[in-house]
Amino acid sequence: MRVFISHTWSEYRGKKIDLMNAALVTDSALQLARDLVQEVVDDWASATISHDENIQDLVFKAACVTRRILPIPSAEIGLPYNQHMADVAEWCYLPTRVILESFARVLQDNHLPVFKKGYFGIYDPKANRAGMSLGQKFNEDKILLLQLLPEFCMIDTFGIRMPSSDSITRGLVEFCKTKKLDPWLCFACQILLDVHHTMRYNTLSAFDDLRMSGLRIQKIIDDYWKISKTHPQPPFWPKEGDDEIKDIHFTVDSWIIKDPFAELRRRSMPGNSALEKHVLFSQHSILCGLTLFHLNIRMQSVGQQLVTQWYDVQQLAFLYNLVKIQTHKNLSWPDMEAFIKIHGESHIFIGSRPKNAAESLNRLELATGISSVARFARDSRNREGFHRPDGKNSRVLTPTTAISTMFRAQFVAGFEEGDGIGNIDKILSKLSQEPCHRFSSKELQPSDTQKTLHPRNIGTLQLLALMKSRLAEEEPLILFNYFGMHKRAIELLRLIKAKEHHKFVQYFTADYMPDESFISNIVLLIHHVARGSAASSRALGISPTTSNGTQVVSRIVMSCGDVMKEYLQRNGDVACKELRVFSKSKKAILDEVNNDKGRSEELQYWFNIEEALDPKVLASFMTGILIA
Repeated sequence: MRVFISHTWSEYRGKKIDLMNAALVTDSALQLARDLVQEVVDDWASATISHDENIQDLVFKAACVTRRILPIPSAEIGLPYNQHMADVAEWCYLPTRVILESFARVLQDNHLPVFKKGYFGIYDPKANRAGMSLGQKFNEDKILLLQLLPEFCMIDTFGIRMPSSDSITRGLVEFCKTKKLDPWLCFACQILLDVHHTMRYNTLSAFDDLRMSGLRIQKIIDDYWKISKTHPQPPFWPKEGDDEIKDIHFTVDSWIIKDPFAELRRRSMPGNSALEKHVLFSQHSILCGLTLFHLNIRMQSVGQQLVTQWYDVQQLAFLYNLVKIQTHKNLSWPDMEAFIKIHGESHIFIGSRPKNAAESLNRLELATGISSVARFARDSRNREGFHRPDGKNSRVLTPTTAISTMFRAQFVAGFEEGDGIGNIDKILSKLSQEPCHRFSSKELQPSDTQKTLHPRNIGTLQLLALMKSRLAEEEPLILFNYFGMHKRAIELLRLIKAKEHHKFVQYFTADYMPDESFISNIVLLIHHVARGSAASSRALGISPTTSNGTQVVSRIVMSCGDVMKEYLQRNGDVACKELRVFSKSKKAILDEVNNDKGRSEELQYWFNIEEALDPKVLASFMTGILIA
């Protein structure tokens, strides 16, 4: 399992998988390992006579007897155990146990331990660990752990509530309270060190990844707040939604941009001006990954709720499809195509894509849960019947990330569903289903995989490998920017409304829209006009296609197509470009954006990142100089 976890983080280091994936797989592995270790500990507790002796010491001493080597520490090279027994000591995680026991001895009630930098030497991340002696490796591990352990003491002492937590953090916080050690915690700390050593030569650390994603989230929310100030407060968007968005922004600012641990240390030690910031995040890649998962899942959830309540992106999907089949067959909107693929044509269009205006209107009315035969009559004055989006009658957007969704409740408060890795049968059931990743053309065969993915037929590492594969497929789906789609939908609808306002007034009276929070309903009006035009043409005996092959189409649909074409040339692939920057699973989006052909991946990255992040923020990130 140690080798598997180290390989997982080397994949992240090589940009083959994302940070959330590596962290979720690692934490799941640790949870499975804890269950296995607990069985051994329980058997040991019932079989041993002396409760003071631990199983790790017993195994080590037994191996010494077998090899006829005295268990005398090799103090001359800085080892607390015999150097000739180093392989056994590492196998039973004795080095981490020795470090943790030494830390427990300095813990005092109502006091916080302070790590004195340089006391055990200076850690050099550029040093070649492979060329170090056993004593040098042990000393390096000691420096890393002892520097980090006081952070876990602060969590309990000050009652710090982390946005999300991992098994190692919870285990070490409990250890700082009780000073009790078990084999699993020694194993977990070794995993923490292994991950750190795997990542030590990486120029972009896990915390840098978290910071970059945090800046992206802040920009997304800032852009949403800007567009929200330009229209009335929608009656269908609850206050709880705005509160959640504000809290996400606050979480990024208080935990990623700022460091609450550094602030608490500054207050506790006012004379120390050289305090390091973000000690915990910079040394704890697993916690970084789970914090990023926490933030992205919240953004996905509230973003889907926003688009469901407004129902603007979905209505534009109908208009986009209508324009493509009638007037602008070459119209390209990669972001909308990605949106439709994520949630499925059958969910957005209630079946396959509509073929004409009448079919499109019927499907749109089914999707919105309304019947508008009388509501949009030309002489209708009953505004009470106007369609008011509420997210209840419309088809609700739900996550299509089946495996990630199972971990939501574990790492994000407020979600009830999901059992995490604890319910292996449920995990295997999800893994045996067809991939939720609708970007991919390859699909598993459910009948075959269901036979293979059974608790009796699969090992722990196979389970984790399958989970890692599915999480990689789900990453771009989690990162998809629903807020940006909402913003651009509002902008596009405003352009269409400005151009066709006189026609809407002519057909539906000046009260065709109560206020701009209902702007998405102009898509319904356009559909009514288009269907009416088609019906009038049939009544006059005009064929939809003339003898020379020219297609007879609605003027308003053609006008909308012209507006969309001009707008989408500049703004049609913004979400896909974001995914190119922030998603490691780029195969999912290569078919959606073809504008970057010929550019190297690095050039694409720098072109797109300047669009995804504010230039000042990007400059601050690169230079380390805070924005005033």
